[in-house]
Amino acid sequence: MAILIRESRVIDGTEYHSLKVFKSDKFPITKQDEQKALALDDYIERLFGALIEETQKNNLLRLKNKPGVIELWYHVGKYLQFVDNSNLVNPSDRKYIWRAIWYHAGLLAPGEMKARAGTQRDHFLYCYRLAKYDFDLVKTAGNWRAWMDFFDSPIVSNDHVLMWFEKNIPHFKALNKRNWLREFLKNVRNRFHDIDMTFLSVKEIQDELDLLFISFKSS
Repeated sequence: MAILIRESRVIDGTEYHSLKVFKSDKFPITKQDEQKALALDDYIERLFGALIEETQKNNLLRLKNKPGVIELWYHVGKYLQFVDNSNLVNPSDRKYIWRAIWYHAGLLAPGEMKARAGTQRDHFLYCYRLAKYDFDLVKTAGNWRAWMDFFDSPIVSNDHVLMWFEKNIPHFKALNKRNWLREFLKNVRNRFHDIDMTFLSVKEIQDELDLLFISFKSS
């Protein structure tokens, strides 16, 4: 299996745009892999065509670059859960899917594609992650900027921190507080500042986060 993306390349002094490139961590990429990648690309194109039409009809697209845009990006993220289907996207190649999505995003692109597109700091990856949570929690936790800061944080990108956060969602919902995400993230950053987390065990990380949450809840 592979992912079809488009790239710009200079060949013999001439720059070519939107060249089709098949990406995979599996080598060699077979003809069958390429055919599956083309089918997936067609699926993404149709998916975003339907999504753009729906967001226009429901007046969600007009929220782009405005307060309340988190509702739009959450809705987009729900559509992006197809990424979890291993029959469509091989988990080992998932890192390439976000770049493929940009090509078909159209009106749903947040702006011009930048260097961080297709990386672990990709806009559509964030939409996908956001939609993993209950929307009531998402709204009360903070705005889109607060969630971007959350996902941008190198500490939060640690899988064990994300796992802890997902496991403790019920406890955060029980706080009955608004706009708490930025404050809690600040506490996490302060605690793990200048600490190489690769030397910490899963239990050590999660125990520290438990203590942070207890302190946060009582403050």
